[in-house]
Amino acid sequence: MRKPKKQFYVVVLVFVLILGLIPGLIPGLIIYKIFFQPDTFQVNKFKYPIFGIDISKHNGKINWDKLKDQHLDFVFIKATEGKTRLDPTYQYNLKGAKSINVRVGAYHFFKFNRDGADQARNFLSKVNIYNLNFAPILDVEESGNYTNRNNPKLVINEIRKFIKYIESKSARKVIIYTNGNEYFKYIKDNFNSNPLWICSLDEVPPIDREWKFWQYAHRGEVDGIKGWVDLNTFNGSKSDWNSFISGGAR
Repeated sequence: MRKPKKQFYVVVLVFVLILGLIPGLIPGLIIYKIFFQPDTFQVNKFKYPIFGIDISKHNGKINWDKLKDQHLDFVFIKATEGKTRLDPTYQYNLKGAKSINVRVGAYHFFKFNRDGADQARNFLSKVNIYNLNFAPILDVEESGNYTNRNNPKLVINEIRKFIKYIESKSARKVIIYTNGNEYFKYIKDNFNSNPLWICSLDEVPPIDREWKFWQYAHRGEVDGIKGWVDLNTFNGSKSDWNSFISGGAR
């Protein structure tokens, strides 16, 4: 869910312009498609009819009046990160999502070099979990984490401490967000009872267990958000969705 900084895109744009001078423009066009063109992968809406987005400060100030016409079923909002951080747009986005009557969840970005229980306390100190439609969500990804990647046992232990603390206070099963690589490195065979929200940009999530949510695009577009936004779906029909929600989205 981490987004590259604007400076990164400036560098890439300059590179594209330089390559564009090459006869045929092919290299420049390829890089343009990779970095600047919206995602073209589309999910099967008959099989996966539920639609949602996830957002953070990286999406800027969202126009929620426009978003209410985008047929959203759910929104996942970044709330906290590490031991102390609060996403500065969390309360604004939470209020906006509530105003358009979509189902709302909040997630914590997990830092590999911070104590898991301390991170859980940060989340619970800033998020009213009883004001949400989903159980707390833990974002586990190496993007934005540059320490302890070579020590998965340590990271797994801290993840376990986060989940244990949250679940002892909320009596709800933490939802884990991750991608394919991090799933096999940190999650598989360690957190089998926790619902999964999995990122897979080119295909249905190729993992060996059931998932609840699928993030299928990083460069989606919806009216009301300037720039790209992550697009998501739910693993099931509308009837399955209604049952999941009525059951407390655990």
